[in-house]
This record gives sequence, C-alpha cells and structure tokens, in this order.
Amino acid sequence: MNRVFTCIGLFLVIPLYAWAQQPSYFSQYFQSAMTINPAITGTEEFLDLKLGYRQQWSGIEGAPESYFVSAHSPLSKKEVTFPYQNNSLRISDPNIYTNLQNSGQIKKFNPIRHGVGGYILSDQQGVFNQQSGFLSYALHITLSPTTTLALGVAGGVNSREIDVSNIKLGETEIPDPTYEAYLAQQGRVTNFDMNAGLFLYADKFYVGYAADRIFQNELYSSVENITGKQLINHFGLAGLRFRVNANLLIAPGILVKYNEVDPLLYDINLRFKFGDLAWVGASYRNTQMLAGMAGININDFINLSYSYDYGLADINAFSSNVHEIMLGFMLFNTKDVTPYLW
Repeated sequence: MNRVFTCIGLFLVIPLYAWAQQPSYFSQYFQSAMTINPAITGTEEFLDLKLGYRQQWSGIEGAPESYFVSAHSPLSKKEVTFPYQNNSLRISDPNIYTNLQNSGQIKKFNPIRHGVGGYILSDQQGVFNQQSGFLSYALHITLSPTTTLALGVAGGVNSREIDVSNIKLGETEIPDPTYEAYLAQQGRVTNFDMNAGLFLYADKFYVGYAADRIFQNELYSSVENITGKQLINHFGLAGLRFRVNANLLIAPGILVKYNEVDPLLYDINLRFKFGDLAWVGASYRNTQMLAGMAGININDFINLSYSYDYGLADINAFSSNVHEIMLGFMLFNTKDVTPYLW
C-alpha cells in the first residue's frame, strides 16, 4: 500500500482549483518571454533555442520543479532600404546616397516580418503534474527604422494530472469533491487553448500585453455536482534600455500578472549588460522574494545564466533555496548579435 506523501497536507491546504490556474513562472522570465507573450516570437535575429530548469524548496522530497524548452526564429525575407533619396532634398552629388548605403549608415528594414516558434513547459509538484505544449506565430510591422509593433498568437494543449495512486485519504464520511472529480477523470484533464499578445519594441524601450488561457476551459469535464474553469491571466511587460557607452547597457524592467482571483503579482528587475560578454541583475517580487542573477555569453553561439531566489517573509525556510538555470543556443547567428530582451 502506498504511503501518503509527507507533504500532502501542505498541498491540500491549497485548493486544487488554485493549483490548476498557475502557469510556470521563472525569475528570469525575460529569457523565456515568448512563453508569456507570443508576440515576442521572432524578435531576435537568429533562431533562439532555450532550455530552462527551476527547482524550489531544494532538499525537500516532492518539492516543485519546472522545466521548459523553447525555440523561436524570424522567417527570412529580403530587406528593404528606406528610400531616403526619394524623401529628402536633392543634393549636388547623388553618389553620396550610394556611398552611405554601402557603408551601412542608411538602415535597412523589412516593412513586414514573420516569426514562428514553440515551447514545452512542465511543472511537477509532488503528486501534481502539469504540462503545456504550444506553437506560436507573430506578425512584426515596422513603424519606423527603429520601432516595430508585433501581434502574436499561440495555440496548444494544457494537461493537468494528479498521481492518485500516491494519495491515500483518511477515513471520513464526507468525501472531498475536488479529489473525487479528478478521480472520475483518472486524474488527468487535457484541454486545447490559445494565448495572444501585442509587443511594441524599439532600440530604447519595449512594452507588451498578453492574455493566456483564452478559452477558459472547464477544469472537470463530464463531472456532475462540481464546476470550475480556468481563468484568463493578463500579463503586462515593459522595460527600458539605457546605452551608457559601447560596453554598458542598463535595462530596468517589470512584469505584471493579474486575474480575477489571485492577488496582483509584479516583478521589478534591473540588469547591467557588459558588452557582448556578460550581464548581472536583481529582481524583487511582491510575494516578498528577492532574486540575484547573472549570465555569460560563452561565444556567439552559447549562453548560460543562473539565478537564486531568497524569501524575505517569515517562511524563508520554504520560500528560499530556489535555483534556476538557463542554457541558450543562438543558431544561425550570422550577425553575431546578443538577445534583445537581456
């Protein structure tokens, strides 16, 4: 006979309904931003492949763990030169336009670009397990040589599962209705869903909005006497990019999450990027969490980063010891550029 998980009481204090609402959350969210906002798909000038792992409550059996793998890339399209010559006063020497264009001082841009991508997320919390797999597309509309508006959509599958074989309830005459509902579905619920977003970005700033779980699927399909549905999560994303000099970029940012049930969540962060070599930063989350983070570009192909969360609340023993690591591959990076968001 399977024993009850030693931490099962902790999990049951939190309603299963609430657990089913929560998508994966990473302190280094800017590294996996296209999983939050599909409009970010294709913002890089290369194929951005990312692998991430997050471990909470290190050292406790059944503690939460999250994994993800994502990839997104722009679709290639011939660049268009902005027609400066046709939109300026005539000069005495027309060869100046040709010389400027050949020198690269006249910027080229695509009036419309497309980005495609996808990701897989997995959360494990003791007997609870949640997986998501989505494909995304974004349309990027150039507003000026330095500013672009992107519209994105993602569609895929969310699956939530409880390992009922590792749960044993005590003797009671009143059954738990939520547990009984999951048991009636063999512990698993799978739904198709969609996410959508907008993203405006330029050399010096970015701002975006996204909504996920748009279909608001029922949590308990074909189960009588109990109802519940997923709530739409609203995300706001914004940041600035201050170029101090050729070797230092300062990038403050904020992520805000809201739905009809949970308290407003926000994450404020500040990062310092040192050329194309490395970056360091810190963030504060209003759940009384402070995170330190750092990353390095090993070369123009591989990057690696790490963050550690420290809880400022009285329950630091549970909220601290959160480790997060990201491994990135910049494929087809012909221009030797580093990622835009970080």
